[in-house]
Amino acid sequence: MEDRWDLAAKARGDFADLLDSLSEEQLAGKTLCANWTPLDVAGHLVSFVELSLPAMMLSMAKAGFNIDKAWNANAEKYKAMGPAAISKALRDKGSKTAPIPTFSSGLTIMDVAVHIEDVRRGLGLDGAVDPEVLRYSLDWVTTHKQRKIHVDPKDIEGLRLEATDMDWSWGEGALVSGPAASILIGINRRNASADLTGDGVAKLPK
Repeated sequence: MEDRWDLAAKARGDFADLLDSLSEEQLAGKTLCANWTPLDVAGHLVSFVELSLPAMMLSMAKAGFNIDKAWNANAEKYKAMGPAAISKALRDKGSKTAPIPTFSSGLTIMDVAVHIEDVRRGLGLDGAVDPEVLRYSLDWVTTHKQRKIHVDPKDIEGLRLEATDMDWSWGEGALVSGPAASILIGINRRNASADLTGDGVAKLPK
């Protein structure tokens, strides 16, 4: 797949717009990302435009190369920038490539798309991920060689994923049908079963 850092900038800008719309109470509310508030999610996302490669590797070393610990620590550190500064950084540095040079743009695009849904759904807000961002995310997570960083191919093997709101499908086997965003978060271990139908829904990764 072609790298699309321009699309990463679009996704980051959309998250910044969402962040700007939140009240102080909402910033401290719940998301679909376990134990993270919307401000924590924002800190996580902005860390990838603020960290250099050496700083990223140092944060991972401090966490014993436990990715979850490193991401939690970075989210905690960078959320202290505050929502206004985070939004500005996401817009100003939206097309910045990943701190780890070998990481494709799809890692960023899909991560941001999923986290937009984490925040919106956790707070019960209306809205939709940009269709181009969503389609790229779905294509990337089902076909790219780096997809296993987010979704193990074995977890969706034997599934037929079919979006009902755009012309997109993938795979063969037990059917998972529904809105594209719900499919995306469903294969990323979020509970989207209320929006999905088919005999493959019960087989989605937990």
